[in-house]
Amino acid sequence: MECKRCGIDLTEKEYKNVASWFFCLDCFQALMAKAEEKKDEPAMMPAPKMSGEEQQCVLCEEKIEEGTGCKMLGMMLCRECYENLVKKPDIPPLPEAGEDEQAVDASEKPAVMQVRVDFSSPVQCYGCGRQIPAVGSKQFDEQPYCPDCYYRLPEIIAQKPKPFQKPVDAPPSDKVRENRSDNQGYEDGHICQACQRRVLPDNLETVEGFEICRACLTTDQETALEIARIRHRKTLEKILKELA
Repeated sequence: MECKRCGIDLTEKEYKNVASWFFCLDCFQALMAKAEEKKDEPAMMPAPKMSGEEQQCVLCEEKIEEGTGCKMLGMMLCRECYENLVKKPDIPPLPEAGEDEQAVDASEKPAVMQVRVDFSSPVQCYGCGRQIPAVGSKQFDEQPYCPDCYYRLPEIIAQKPKPFQKPVDAPPSDKVRENRSDNQGYEDGHICQACQRRVLPDNLETVEGFEICRACLTTDQETALEIARIRHRKTLEKILKELA
């Protein structure tokens, strides 16, 4: 791949393409600079050219015969370069599918049977004989039933899941008794007066008259005592309001 203007090899180099032509960066910038110079020049009447004056194409630098040049963005181009820049690229037509391919495509599509059912038409319940809409009927043994008769059929009732039976309370095992004895402290209402958690009696300590768990004491004893005092003060205020 070579530059259209200077002919240098563009392999592994940056380049710009204009239509189907490639230009190195220097040649491309030179072309754009010429176009900008022509664009910025004030409009004025072109000077009459001498009959013997030669013109060159700015792209291919070939001699332009008189009357065959074309101007584009202030640049003079030969007829061939101008047409290559402005004409649309040739797009090859899409190949037309043959009759054999169309026949194969038609055979690959699965046939769909269209059945029209009128759900608004009434049907007669096989059980009670009422007329009900077809869309609201239930089929059993290829016979239509209304919902009331359908769910009263013994076969349908037998299919329903039975309610869960509560197991008979068995005497607690030794392990269960042991767990209950371990949790007896929680059930007896041993509550930390700071965090209000239920704890075992062994995990409570009495500090300034308040029962506070070891977790609160080891985390922040002063804060735990302050919370316990606030809770106790609110309890006293509530009792005072009730007695007033």
